Amino acid sequence: MLRKVNMIALCTLLGAASIPAQATDLGGLLGSAEKQASNLLEGVSSETASNPLTELLSTDLGVDDKQAAGGAGALLAMAYETLGENQSSELLKMVPGMDSLTSMIPSDLGSNLSNMESVDKVFNMLGMDSGMVQKFAPVILKHLTGAGASESLISDLASAWGTPA
Repeated sequence: MLRKVNMIALCTLLGAASIPAQATDLGGLLGSAEKQASNLLEGVSSETASNPLTELLSTDLGVDDKQAAGGAGALLAMAYETLGENQSSELLKMVPGMDSLTSMIPSDLGSNLSNMESVDKVFNMLGMDSGMVQKFAPVILKHLTGAGASESLISDLASAWGTPA
């Protein structure tokens, strides 16, 4: 009997330890669970949803994780294609999990991201108007600046995206 009680206590303790740290109340816990379930239904991996850039865009711009990841992925993929080799390499280092972000781009557009018109199409397919591109770019640039990106990378990204650095 004592062994069963100890086992139940251990299971309860382990269960409590697995509750997300950011959930301070039942509402927060349920909100976190609802967001995870929604992401699974939309095909957003936990890696993509927990990417700091995805979280930042979702919070700052009020878009869902799929829109945040797909929009960032489109801008970053277009930039990667247009930047030189050194800056493309730096960009990959600055954005951990960039491949998970670009995986959210609709498949028929993923390999055709060579200009802002193609980025606008991705945004439209994700349910956002092209004006959102100009809201995403400054948030991404600020994130990259905070992560220590070089001034030349920031300048070239701003130029490619048609936004002030």
